[in-house]
Amino acid sequence: MPQRPTHRLNLYLVPEQEPSELRLKEGLSRLEAWGVLDGARPGPRAEELVAGGFAMLRVDRPGRTIVYGNRQGGYRVRCPGCEHNLVPEFNRALATLSLVSCPGCAKAHRLRDLHFAPPVAFGRCALELRRVGAPELRPAGAALLREALGDFATIGSRG
Repeated sequence: MPQRPTHRLNLYLVPEQEPSELRLKEGLSRLEAWGVLDGARPGPRAEELVAGGFAMLRVDRPGRTIVYGNRQGGYRVRCPGCEHNLVPEFNRALATLSLVSCPGCAKAHRLRDLHFAPPVAFGRCALELRRVGAPELRPAGAALLREALGDFATIGSRG
């Protein structure tokens, strides 16, 4: 049965480079020291990470590259050159993480270069903030996470 839209919002923080286990543990330790986390639960300063706080933090390590995105209603995937619809080509290429050939302009594109709506991120790891109060991180919280984990994409999900 397909998922239904919900008022609950989760944020996926998807690092551009998969962090080592040590770097991830150090990053989570920094969040605990800062008072943002208390184990996997929000700490007393959780609202300094995201307005309204969050209910739980979960580390997702699926063991392979996956697409993180809003899990409601699918995706629109378009060619970055000619905006041709590439959903069928994307679905075939996703299985092998290969290039996508656009039938509209005959160019090959990396999956990461395609235009997605809603936004997605590809990764082998993500921090998932469950039931956040706001759809974006506060600047100080984002800076702390970048220092701990490197650059990352923030993807909202209602799924």
